Amino acid sequence: MKLLLRNFAKIKEAEIRFDGLTVIAGNNNTGKSTVGKVLFTLFHSLRDMPRSVMEERKDFVQRFLWEIYMNNNRRAAMPAEAMKKMAKSREVVGAVETESPSVWYEVLMKGIVQDLQLNLSQEEKEDLHKRIEEAWKHSDAEIAKELATRAFAQVFQGQVNSLTKEDAEASVILQVQGEERSIRFEKNECMEYQDNINLMEDAIYVEDPFLMEECFKGRLRQRTSVQSQALLEYLETNELPNAIDAIEIKKKNDDIFLLFRETIPGDIVHEAYRFVLRSSAQEQALNVENWSTGIKSFAILKRLLENGALHEKGVLILDEPEIHLHPQWQLYYAEILVLLQKAFNLTILLTTHSPFFMDAIEIYTHKHGISDKTKYYLSEALDHEVEFRDVSGKIDEIYEKMANPLQILENLRAELRMGR
Repeated sequence: MKLLLRNFAKIKEAEIRFDGLTVIAGNNNTGKSTVGKVLFTLFHSLRDMPRSVMEERKDFVQRFLWEIYMNNNRRAAMPAEAMKKMAKSREVVGAVETESPSVWYEVLMKGIVQDLQLNLSQEEKEDLHKRIEEAWKHSDAEIAKELATRAFAQVFQGQVNSLTKEDAEASVILQVQGEERSIRFEKNECMEYQDNINLMEDAIYVEDPFLMEECFKGRLRQRTSVQSQALLEYLETNELPNAIDAIEIKKKNDDIFLLFRETIPGDIVHEAYRFVLRSSAQEQALNVENWSTGIKSFAILKRLLENGALHEKGVLILDEPEIHLHPQWQLYYAEILVLLQKAFNLTILLTTHSPFFMDAIEIYTHKHGISDKTKYYLSEALDHEVEFRDVSGKIDEIYEKMANPLQILENLRAELRMGR
């Protein structure tokens, strides 16, 4: 799989290959997170585009049905009954799979009479027919462009095109097994959307361990990004994987669970709208707000593994995960990521500016036999724009860049000694 970016936000040009574990290293403010967010948007917000387009058409019609129902039942409908009818109207529209507007009308009329028990006037029937025609007036391509504009605007706060070249056309191209998804932007609007790939796999984006505190709070949550909201849904689910899948997860990941036991002192349990940590070493469960940030970092991965969110050929994006970790725990975290990639054949994108953490990744990929599936990129700012270089065969260039601060300190230490 390959991602190509051009004139996207601060990125002048990037060509990033994914074949297992991909590491992007570089200084702050050099576009590392941008690559991860683009990949997330492609796999999460824009996955299964044909289904998304159809859902937009259905929603357009369903909202009209709801208006008709409310107009006919303003006084009679109680809130609970109204909610049931709204759910039923979604079922009626959701069951329609045809792409023929005339068939849509016939199926909906049958459902309206039988399920919603509405007697439409002739005028309402004509309005419904017109609404269905309007739902099909715009092509799939038009709707896809609007969905792409919204998706990237949500993740990038409306700043998609080059931040230094105002009129430059931005492009995003994803290539998978000879097929391609190509998106072109002008003035932060999607002007062209071509898609030969129907991405069915979701992407999980991990960037903030404090997100564990936001679980189960609903409307009381602090404002979170699109990618954090998506992660929250995976963390909050109490659905267990299939029994056979659960057995396989335990068998395939003994080494990973051993590493989790080194860092998480107990069992993660969902109680009273929060996670708690239960341990035989203490009588009272420890509320998530009182966990160390390091424990939260590991708890996110453990939760994703246990509930089946991490699975065969999934996509996992981690933005500088080492930030809150002690050096010893950075080693544990690096080895867990390598083992996860090997166990599930994951596509993992990892950004970092820690030479210690990157060294751990490099060593563990060799130890566990996936060094041939690991790519390294260096992000560099040149004249207010960012470019990416593939340094997989010469990763010493990354270490040299990251060693500069240490050299500055060594020089300063020498000066201080000479001045004594």
